[in-house]
Amino acid sequence: MLARVREGLGYWRYRRAQVRQSRAKRAKDASFRLVPFVELIRHACPDLASDAPVLAIGARNEVELDVLARAGFTNVTAIDLWSASPRIRVGDMHNLAFDSDAFALIFASPVFEHAWDFSRVAAECVRVLRPGGYLFCAVPTGFEPSEHDRYDFKDAKGVLAYFAPWPVTLVEEAHLRPGELSLLLRLRDKERAG
Repeated sequence: MLARVREGLGYWRYRRAQVRQSRAKRAKDASFRLVPFVELIRHACPDLASDAPVLAIGARNEVELDVLARAGFTNVTAIDLWSASPRIRVGDMHNLAFDSDAFALIFASPVFEHAWDFSRVAAECVRVLRPGGYLFCAVPTGFEPSEHDRYDFKDAKGVLAYFAPWPVTLVEEAHLRPGELSLLLRLRDKERAG
């Protein structure tokens, strides 16, 4: 019982730190980073239709939505722990409030390094991703983990290790910016870990 209380308190502190950081950066224009990511997706995923359902995790502000829209994506749902926009739902990547197999693309940039429990996040992403669907993530590397930036995956193997229970394959690995890793993954079929 005490362990559960401590875990709950730790998660509450974690969420508070993440929301504080999100609010501090709510006006940041990250399009300089996002445009190359979306171009990589468009190039590597020609089978993604314009109306394919996309989940943008950790969108923070409308910049990410606008970049995806300019790339032709017309069916984007965005979530963050905190939202200043009616276009972004309040939601938690550890417990995605969507049906299984709901999305053709998950876009997470940079988000996964902030996870409280990335094993749980990976499982949730696989659950809501359609068979044949794509997951794009960009994560910083080579930093000292902190209250806010909790996971240094170090390299592609570090990210892929969390997806090992499922038939997820690496489609593309890019280093578009120093100290940052960009990965495009694909879920091959419906088999999932038990």
